Amino acid sequence: MTKYLAIDVGGTNIKYATMDETANILEKGEYATPMDDGLNGFLKVLHTIYANHGRDAKAVVMSAPGRIDADTGYFYTSGALKYIDKVDLKERVKEFISVPFAVENDAKAAALAELWKGSMQGIQNGIVMTLGTGIGGAVIIDGKLYRGSTFAAGEFSGMPTDYRRAPYDLGSMWAVENSVLHLVGDYAQRKHLDPKKCNGRILFDAANHNDPDALAAIDNFCQHLAAGIMNLQFVLDVQKVAVGGGISKQPILIASLKKQIHAYYDAAAEQGMPACIPEITACTFGNDANMIGALYHYLHMNH
Repeated sequence: MTKYLAIDVGGTNIKYATMDETANILEKGEYATPMDDGLNGFLKVLHTIYANHGRDAKAVVMSAPGRIDADTGYFYTSGALKYIDKVDLKERVKEFISVPFAVENDAKAAALAELWKGSMQGIQNGIVMTLGTGIGGAVIIDGKLYRGSTFAAGEFSGMPTDYRRAPYDLGSMWAVENSVLHLVGDYAQRKHLDPKKCNGRILFDAANHNDPDALAAIDNFCQHLAAGIMNLQFVLDVQKVAVGGGISKQPILIASLKKQIHAYYDAAAEQGMPACIPEITACTFGNDANMIGALYHYLHMNH
């Protein structure tokens, strides 16, 4: 059996999994993401993961935040992990990884997992978005991941939501309007709770018990999300939008989003605007999506 070592770099933890060529996971775990030791600390953790779990792997595949040239492994940006900015990671890991190495942007890797084995199978044109501290995104055109001219396609977080707040106001970014933190904060405000003592689990538990404030917060969140999806749909005209991130596993969120999407498109149709409604669904894969997509990227890139 051919074995691969997959690594998913996050802001809190660096996850790893060993898997076969069909993405069956054989072993997995995680290490803390170094924040104070810079690039050298990061490379040391990668070295440790490879030494402990990847010695018999055919290749090492990785997903990570940032604007990444997936062909060369060069990081133009790296999200919150600024120490990887302007780093040729493929070149640096050659010091201790003796097998082929490939890296892909994390949101794009999640989309590749959906394209390979999940909600985007058989879809020609689609959008995958992951909801969390921001909005990770990826665009699929003609059955293939679209990276853009500078590898930045799908960076939905930076989209402005209020065109009157020019030239560019960070407070009006889509990432702010539709972050999980904003959703939880809205619920906490409605309930007069300390936002620091509230989280998504509390919110959705209340919503699933028909708390009107929780339901109103979710509907408000999904109304904003639907507006952003509508903007993308007018440009891209996709068949399906798959929503990922932890909160996407809540059926009540997907149901609210579908309701808000239909409300927007009903209103658009009344105004004579084209109203092609994309199918809305939750992503198939959870925390392992990025590693599965990173493996697909390597296999597709080399075959």
